[in-house]
Amino acid sequence: MEYRRLGRTGLKVSSISFGGLPSTFIPTKDAIELINAAIDEGVNYFDLDEGPKQFYQEAVYKDSHEKIGEVLKERRSEVYVGVKTMRRKKSEVLEDIDKALNLIFKGTSREVIDIFQLAFIDYDDVLKEVREPDGGIEAILEAKKQGLIDYTLVAGHNYPILAEAIKTGAFDIVEFPFNVIERDVDTELVPLANKMDIGTIVMKPLGGGQFGDIAEAQLKWLLHKPVSTIIPGTKTIDELKMNINIARRNEELSEAEKEQLSEFAQRMGKLYCHRCGYCLPCPQNIRIYGLIDLLNAGVLSFEKKKKAYSDGVEKGLLVPASECVACGECVTRCPYDLPIPDMMKQVVEKFGK
Repeated sequence: MEYRRLGRTGLKVSSISFGGLPSTFIPTKDAIELINAAIDEGVNYFDLDEGPKQFYQEAVYKDSHEKIGEVLKERRSEVYVGVKTMRRKKSEVLEDIDKALNLIFKGTSREVIDIFQLAFIDYDDVLKEVREPDGGIEAILEAKKQGLIDYTLVAGHNYPILAEAIKTGAFDIVEFPFNVIERDVDTELVPLANKMDIGTIVMKPLGGGQFGDIAEAQLKWLLHKPVSTIIPGTKTIDELKMNINIARRNEELSEAEKEQLSEFAQRMGKLYCHRCGYCLPCPQNIRIYGLIDLLNAGVLSFEKKKKAYSDGVEKGLLVPASECVACGECVTRCPYDLPIPDMMKQVVEKFGK
């Protein structure tokens, strides 16, 4: 296994690491077995994601407590762990840091969060909110001074927003989608992060489960990019071994694989949302690309996607797609010519409301 420097943190992390979202949807026993197998194979960074449970403060981090928390009791010294919050206010973020420490790390040989993430920093207004005096950035900087966390990370799907976020100097690491369709970061965000010595973590390397047909070629392509680590979502031992074997071989792409990636990008690019945010603001305040991402996500089952959507609408976190009036403003602004009103209709047809 190759280990790469995670920017100015100085940590050496496995080139292929562990994306934790899929493991939240498998039984506890299976998840613990999977996590231990990953460590045995040399994976040393685990990026936790509670999925829809992030919407429920009474539930957040409990899944991690039952799964990786159990593994850490014996193997804490072998891994680095990233924990995320989707909350924005200083008091809320400090509450999540305390909860994560108690549920995941308490009772281990090292009771500190290696990397704490402000996640889903996707919009100008969200970045503005976390930068306020009572915002999340103040919380993570305070927690860092207190020794509760070692390093800070900003995660999102909109690379211009992430570029502005790392320019604040508050973050040691940046996490973003990167694949053959979402590749603008290759010439924009990644060079900036490397120049600033910010660690780089690639999420959604397989498009949230949409790139199954080209998984091996996609990972080989990314392993030759100047990024710190790649975190494919992993839910089975077979997936884990495939990812690890690709990293160990570290082969160049064949001409056939290059052609395969090019054909896939051309075909999928017509329906793939890049989450650039140019479609916003929506006159109806719909978070357009968040709903498209949920519509197309391959990681979650239909039932879980429907529940996540319904929960988000019920809690006021999402404006329902049924509010779309097909005004067309988003279509004129989308650089990829996506049929957004039709996609909003699909959300309603699939998930209701």
